Amino acid sequence: MKLKRFEGRSEEEAIEKVREELGASALILSVRKVKPVGVFQFFKSTRVEVTAAYDVDEGKADAKAPEVNKERETFAQSNDMAFERDKLLFDQMAKNKKISEQQMRIENLENELKSMTKKLSVDSFKHRKEERVFDNRLMQIFYDTLASQDVMPEIAMEILNEIGGMGDEIDSNINLAVRLVYNKILSILSKSSDDIPKASKSQGKCRTVMLMGPTGVGKTTTIAKLSSNFILQDNYSVGLITADTYRIAAVDQLKTYADILGIEVGIVYEPEELVGKLDSMLSLHDIIIVDTAGRSHKNWENFDELRRIIASVSHINMEKYLVLSMTSKYEDMLDIIEKFSEMCDFRLILTKLDETSSYGSILNICYKTGIKVDYLTTGQNVPDDIEKMKPEKVAKALLGMEGVI
Repeated sequence: MKLKRFEGRSEEEAIEKVREELGASALILSVRKVKPVGVFQFFKSTRVEVTAAYDVDEGKADAKAPEVNKERETFAQSNDMAFERDKLLFDQMAKNKKISEQQMRIENLENELKSMTKKLSVDSFKHRKEERVFDNRLMQIFYDTLASQDVMPEIAMEILNEIGGMGDEIDSNINLAVRLVYNKILSILSKSSDDIPKASKSQGKCRTVMLMGPTGVGKTTTIAKLSSNFILQDNYSVGLITADTYRIAAVDQLKTYADILGIEVGIVYEPEELVGKLDSMLSLHDIIIVDTAGRSHKNWENFDELRRIIASVSHINMEKYLVLSMTSKYEDMLDIIEKFSEMCDFRLILTKLDETSSYGSILNICYKTGIKVDYLTTGQNVPDDIEKMKPEKVAKALLGMEGVI
């Protein structure tokens, strides 16, 4: 007599496999549940294993049929008892596991509530009385959270005026307070002017875009990211023009990106050459991006060439972007914006968010200048580390709900 094991999703399925392969004369020796093991055990269901005995010599098996049947009945009865016992044990283990999971969830909720209570009742009182801005502890927590993100005090105060009129209701309706603060931040980030006209492919026109800014903010890498996304996501034909001939490395870097993307690069050495280069490329592309040399906002002589470049294309509906690094001091960013705004209107691209842990400058700039932030870059990877500025995402980051990156 030989033994063989069969598995199925249920006892009936496993026994059916025995009957199909070994016939009705096969003897069921045992039935047991087999729990899955390994890294995928939580994704697999419990199987039923049946061990069956069979005689290779069918003639002998037929002669001993009555005896075999009696033995089979005995084994079947014992197996039924074992199965019922295992089933009760399994059901009890399942109930215990469910109770344990519920207890764990309750403990986690209790810990979260304790943490929130501690923040409300202890952390806010770390401030001495003279350092506190608000008597209400929730208002103070909002203020501290915004201050930790480098939001300017006067901006934080205006935001919190939205909930100042709630009085004692603020402590009993925290959700409403959070929603009011969130919506106020959202309105500041979203109200920035967007009145600079943009051409589009659907209008049958070639969009022209110029990037400008101080040195070291990542203009060339940003152009590579924008170009890649215009090609891969929008299916645009992209052309590049660089007026940054002061740094040979900048031209070579742009050419390297252009070779990878398979796009044309034009080079202009004098401001007056830009119009001619644009005219020769406009009919060939859906969008043309112009790179300019980095200029220090403290050196007005360096601005002369950029003024000439901007003046030479004043008759063209060209979108202009000022590129700034989030690692710069907020006061310097305001100074740079003021200097460049004397030459033209523009939107903003803020780079290097991955190199800072505070995002208050985004809110500060939108509040102070009303200039729209269009793009944020979050690393060096081309084309992935760039995205449209989403006010909702930034607002949540400022309130500590999630990160921007």
